[in-house]
Amino acid sequence: MFTQDDFEQLIKNYNEDFIYLLIRASQQSYECLISSFMMLKDLHNAIVKFQASGKFLFRILPYPLSFRANDDLLRTMGFNDEEIRNIYGFLEFVKETQGKEFEECLKESVYNLCKREPGDQPWRMRSSVPL
Repeated sequence: MFTQDDFEQLIKNYNEDFIYLLIRASQQSYECLISSFMMLKDLHNAIVKFQASGKFLFRILPYPLSFRANDDLLRTMGFNDEEIRNIYGFLEFVKETQGKEFEECLKESVYNLCKREPGDQPWRMRSSVPL
């Protein structure tokens, strides 16, 4: 049975994964960050649904799921000015490589993501099933 302690551990894990995602962005390691963000988005949605069920309390708050965070929050997470610029730079990287805004990409399939350069073909899994 899923308990309040399990819920809190889920939030801790989500927060750690979100910070790791921001660390990758802060170091300009942008490859496949959109798909990583999409997985975190699903986890964040699950956390919100668990809490909305009325059975669990937010004793630990999940970080807001956004690359458009404010500078003060990012500083409290330990990021310096250059790292914060790199995090915001990810949004421009997405626009250049995907041809659309970050939020628009989140509505698409993960298979259309993970481009390295503008004009790259989307990543595809090898499959015997025709797409």
